[in-house]
Amino acid sequence: MAQSKWYSEQPKNRNFLAPVGFRLDLEIFPGVEFFCQRANIPDLTLPFTEVPTRFRSFPIAAAGGIETGDLQVTFIIDEDLANYASIYNWIRKNGLYAEHSDEEAQYSNARLEITTSNYNIAAYCNFENVFPVSLSDIQFDVGDQEQEYFTAQVTFKYTSFELRNSLNTKLWNLLNWKPSLIM
Repeated sequence: MAQSKWYSEQPKNRNFLAPVGFRLDLEIFPGVEFFCQRANIPDLTLPFTEVPTRFRSFPIAAAGGIETGDLQVTFIIDEDLANYASIYNWIRKNGLYAEHSDEEAQYSNARLEITTSNYNIAAYCNFENVFPVSLSDIQFDVGDQEQEYFTAQVTFKYTSFELRNSLNTKLWNLLNWKPSLIM
């Protein structure tokens, strides 16, 4: 008779991921670390196809790679609009490619640091070749009675991202991954 493995299969860490435990660094966007209010780890989508059979269709993973979502960041706009203007100018420079000089940065690398409930770094999400594709508007309204600080949302595209643990080891390795067949 096989022994039960229930004890060894229990979760090692019973703490939950806190929604406020993060910090975002962009190499060429100073101030985002302090003003960042919201950021995301982009979604992953695996394309699939349906194989018809006599009784029902079965989904199977399709070749062609994984599709990833956008990196979206919400930040508080400073009083001088310096951080908003940085993104604004970055988008304009990339959009007006003919006016670029070779020294101007068009891309940046970014790192989203995910922290534990004790604010120690638990994982990193590293993004390569980040660039902004949209920046939200700023709505002024004299009818607002409450003083809330303005925020803006910026959407970034990137070439790749990877998750790493606090020891800087990949959380997944697609090259060594072997699917298990379920029969």
